[in-house]
Amino acid sequence: MLLSEIRNLGRRLLDIDHPEGPFGTKESPAVVQSYFDKRNIGCRGGEGEDGHDVVWFWLDKGKSFECPVCSQYFEHGPPDGHGDDEDHHH
Repeated sequence: MLLSEIRNLGRRLLDIDHPEGPFGTKESPAVVQSYFDKRNIGCRGGEGEDGHDVVWFWLDKGKSFECPVCSQYFEHGPPDGHGDDEDHHH
């Protein structure tokens, strides 16, 4: 494996393990990628004074979740290039 491929793999895994992005709303939820049907994630709220202690919860495939503290919305999604319609395992 080339060094550049290893770096790219590391970035992709970091995006899955430590996602960052805009605050999720009902109309545009924060998408959390996972290879599995269920994932445990933590919400820290927004930036600065909008932040809060971490709230842990399970995020199930096909369902959204609203944080009970800050009302941020999350949605389960497949990793880039691994959509359900593209999955052709036999």
